[in-house]
Amino acid sequence: MINDVTYLMDESLSELTQIHNIQVEMDDRVTWNAKPQEYRREREGTLRSLERHASGYTTLGRSTVELLKVFTAETKAPFMMPEIVDRLAAMLDYNLDALVGPKCQDLKVREPDKLKFNPKALLGDILQVFLNLSDQGDFVKAVAGDGRSYRKELFERAADIARRRGLKSETEIENLLLFVVKVEEAKATMEAEDDLGEIPDEFLGNLLFSFMFQGFLTNYFADPLMFTVMRDPVILPSSRTILDRSTIKSHLLSDSKDPFNRAPLSINDVIPGPLFLPIRCEVNTTDLSFRPHTQSADRNFLD
Repeated sequence: MINDVTYLMDESLSELTQIHNIQVEMDDRVTWNAKPQEYRREREGTLRSLERHASGYTTLGRSTVELLKVFTAETKAPFMMPEIVDRLAAMLDYNLDALVGPKCQDLKVREPDKLKFNPKALLGDILQVFLNLSDQGDFVKAVAGDGRSYRKELFERAADIARRRGLKSETEIENLLLFVVKVEEAKATMEAEDDLGEIPDEFLGNLLFSFMFQGFLTNYFADPLMFTVMRDPVILPSSRTILDRSTIKSHLLSDSKDPFNRAPLSINDVIPGPLFLPIRCEVNTTDLSFRPHTQSADRNFLD
């Protein structure tokens, strides 16, 4: 469903933007009439084609967002899966930016009803998905971690539009703004943790061995696609590559092939990988050296 929403929204908003650009070009009558006839004929044909396609994409896109709104209200756990939640948050943030961000005027077209485009209703549905998942800690963190599209100002502008247009009740708007407060707190925590990882230049010369040790950990314990420590390693049967289960599940949502050799693959085909203790590096605050730290678990280092 998330793939469908992403594709349909991308296509519909892209075509609406192109329609807007052609209509603006045609509205400047002096400049438009000065263009060669062949150019004008071609642009008019492009406009008719875009209008035909856009109405289909906007209709399907809105219907899919409505389904997402219903499903997130009824059941939340499936959307909090590691391979889902980050993509969902990024998709919602991106579309919120398109609807209320700096470029929202690019979606302004003549006769939007003819194109089945109702931006107010679409904004209301997207905000409702945020509200449906606002009590989920994993979703809050996912939105906070979206460095591409998330901005506090977008939610504040969306809340203002929702209030003026009657899209949401005052209680819902208050809950949306409370959600933004939680996201900002999570974002501040993430940034503080990143700052703790910064090491003064005068200590870097003492860390060569530590970085070599980190390289060892990276080679043996890092997911080859995400470069994060694997929590649940699995083996892809064809390429024999080891990576984290959440990574390959996320990949298979949009591509049913092994990412390393393009062989057909389903999640049921993967083989449980070598089991090892979760490892992380702790910084010694006295000499800034790293040491391995293992968490107790009934697991073998290697299978």
